[in-house]
Amino acid sequence: MLKIDSVGLTVSAVPLLDNISIDCPRGSVTALMGPNGAGKTSLLKVISGEHKASQGRVEINRQSREEWKPADIAQFMAVLPQSSTLEFAFTSEEVVALGRTPHATGTVRDAEIITAALAKVDASYLAQRSFVQLSGGEKQRVQLARVLAQIWDHFEYEGEYEGEHEGDAPTDGILLLDEPSAAFDLAHQLMLIDIVQQISARGVTVVMVMHDLNLAAKCADQMVFMNCGHCTAVGTVTELLTPELIKKVFSVDAEVITHPVQGTPMVVV
Repeated sequence: MLKIDSVGLTVSAVPLLDNISIDCPRGSVTALMGPNGAGKTSLLKVISGEHKASQGRVEINRQSREEWKPADIAQFMAVLPQSSTLEFAFTSEEVVALGRTPHATGTVRDAEIITAALAKVDASYLAQRSFVQLSGGEKQRVQLARVLAQIWDHFEYEGEYEGEHEGDAPTDGILLLDEPSAAFDLAHQLMLIDIVQQISARGVTVVMVMHDLNLAAKCADQMVFMNCGHCTAVGTVTELLTPELIKKVFSVDAEVITHPVQGTPMVVV
């Protein structure tokens, strides 16, 4: 679905990425991990098209990203940045509606999707509230609903929308998330992980920047450790969550134990 092939990025003579190669199969969850300034957000911006790679290429469905029309990509790729600046007093419902802009699906269907997306992120009660008056965590949940609404046609939650067009859309989509859990409390962090697992199981390819190793371990199919614009390691959660690699990338002494419930690696510092 998504392939990053030998990608490099230089901005204003400053090298930000160097020879990054990652394969992200359809329906997979890839967690980009690393210290501040590692190049994680820069890589997301290359994938999204905000930055053009200085070398290498990004492929979507075996086609160079440069060959895709922006209007076409907007129908199946959505991006949640670290922060979103919105000064207009839109209601939360109107913000989520922005995610439906690339689609010509009609006001009735769009309204149903907007309602379902707000419910999915536990934000139904915010629908008529002014976005600028929300807390940081509430704003982030509304923005998450916006990007879900944008790619809703590619995974549609069972029982939450039934319309004449259901099943007509392709079953692939791409969701790029940049530190999506940073403003969330514990309950909504777990909600985020549940959403990521659900939509990836329905064919959406997810690439997300995360700082919490244990949170990423709950849903990632593969992890990518980055440092100083380089890809230090790519592998499964079990392969990468080792004391040696954590020390090498994060300069932190840590123990890795087995989660008592999930049986997955858990980092203890």
